[in-house]
Amino acid sequence: MTDIPTRETLRFGEFELNVAAYELRRNGRTVRLERQPMDLLILLVERRGNLVTRADIVHRLWGPDVFVDVETGVHTAIRKIRQALRDSAEEPAFVETVAGKGYRFVAPVEPVGPSETTPVGRAPLSSRRKGACSPVPSSSDSWRHSRRGGGHNRPRLRPE
Repeated sequence: MTDIPTRETLRFGEFELNVAAYELRRNGRTVRLERQPMDLLILLVERRGNLVTRADIVHRLWGPDVFVDVETGVHTAIRKIRQALRDSAEEPAFVETVAGKGYRFVAPVEPVGPSETTPVGRAPLSSRRKGACSPVPSSSDSWRHSRRGGGHNRPRLRPE
């Protein structure tokens, strides 16, 4: 088994999974993922390359004494993971279905050192367009407390 330390940031494709921060980023931008799909993604990445059975998933997400429709829950969590990763069940780049058994994380995963991670909310420099603009808040937080326009002032932009 290829379990990972739980405090590590991992990169696969254009994604970074920061387990300690419970955060998935794509090109430096946070990707929203609900609790159960995130827990399942972490489990799949922890066991990358190996089959994760439906029983393993049920135990991790709901515990041993659950009395809900876990098949629908597992399917929904996998669908949300695939949607977040822009993955396909037919041609998986990340999550492969093992018919009747479970799922396998198939993408190469590499640990990322703290200096290599992309700053939160920012795309890597290589993916930003030259001359693109980004909001620059003023010290008075002008877009919330405008003197004109009833507080609907927008942030100023400056070229990067």
